[in-house]
Amino acid sequence: MGRVLFRVEMKCPKCQRPVDHEAESCYSCGYSELEAAARYGSNRVQLSRVHDAAACLRKQEKDELGDVLDQLEVKFPQMLFCAYLGALPPNLSMSELGFWLLNHGQVKGAEYARPNENAILLILDMNTKQIGVSLGYFTESLITEEEAYRALLHARPNLINAEYGEALERIFLRLSRILRKKGRRLRRKSHRELQEKSRALYGKVLDLPPHLTPELGKEEQQPAQLRSA
Repeated sequence: MGRVLFRVEMKCPKCQRPVDHEAESCYSCGYSELEAAARYGSNRVQLSRVHDAAACLRKQEKDELGDVLDQLEVKFPQMLFCAYLGALPPNLSMSELGFWLLNHGQVKGAEYARPNENAILLILDMNTKQIGVSLGYFTESLITEEEAYRALLHARPNLINAEYGEALERIFLRLSRILRKKGRRLRRKSHRELQEKSRALYGKVLDLPPHLTPELGKEEQQPAQLRSA
């Protein structure tokens, strides 16, 4: 059994209370993936990277957003960036939909390289005119709830003006800056840990006596020209 390095907590999509990601159900309300599957289906669904079920993006907006996502995937090849735009029914919250999609959705082209655990999923509900973000289990350890909320606020002017494509771009770019900062911190931490391990290993190195070189005799120390004479 592998060693547990850190504990990842997520929020229940129904009651919004903290719950461990390995728990089978919410400790508070009992909500679980089985309940979500019973309500919304247990089948796997294929999604495009920008799934515009509400048809609210123009082709130019889709192309520009696709270019931004291409750049982010080059910078973060292990991360999955995707968006869902739709008109949600009244009995389905964005957090529940995000939870279900991260468990049952499969983005085309990201089957192996970018798993759903590493996902940043933006959800835009055209009925309530609200936007939310759902994070995979691993991504939740990198981006805090406050950081995600600030990223959403960053695109508020675009959302008010119905510039949905640009709003998604700004949110993804804002979250990518957070990932870049966290990545630098993790690299510095790893570097310090390696240095500490090196120092600990160096402290256990066996000290050998200095290398002894044989002394030359007086005849050998004389210059060659004198010996030849």
